[in-house]
Amino acid sequence: MIRNYYTDSYQSAIPVTISGGNLSDDNLLDGRAKATTPQGAWLQYNLYVGNSPSGLPVTTTSDNTVVTNATAVGLASPNPLIKVGMRVTGGTLPAAGVLIASVTNISNYVLATAQSIAADTTLSYSYDTEAKIKVHTINNEVIEFVNPIQGSILPVSVVQVYSTDTGGGISNLVALS
Repeated sequence: MIRNYYTDSYQSAIPVTISGGNLSDDNLLDGRAKATTPQGAWLQYNLYVGNSPSGLPVTTTSDNTVVTNATAVGLASPNPLIKVGMRVTGGTLPAAGVLIASVTNISNYVLATAQSIAADTTLSYSYDTEAKIKVHTINNEVIEFVNPIQGSILPVSVVQVYSTDTGGGISNLVALS
């Protein structure tokens, strides 16, 4: 539970899950269809930004184990900044990089395609886009926030967070009412 002087006055919170979660370009944050819900009945929320990468690349490592035509990559030192959907570049990886398909734990992840990587190669991890959140406001406006500050509350009353055009490492959003 988020707890600070901003959030103590809120009565309820809805976790907003971006990837495979409750976001939709058709639904309001409370799950109702925007097209069939009159604007006067929309519920408004203040949106808390839990995680927002401040720049690219997000992180680098140089302590991986040998990978020989495989998808599993291990790290000697845990790195909690590595997330699903990041692109890994460096060493013998293709110039465009390879996407991370899943994260097993903070020391192991799985690439989308099999690769070969020498031990202790310097690897960079980043997202394909800048951190951004696209929202629909109670005033029926669509606004996009680029590189929002982690730990902040957006300065608008939000009724919807779009699944498209929201990403770049944005996570742990919470709709507060």
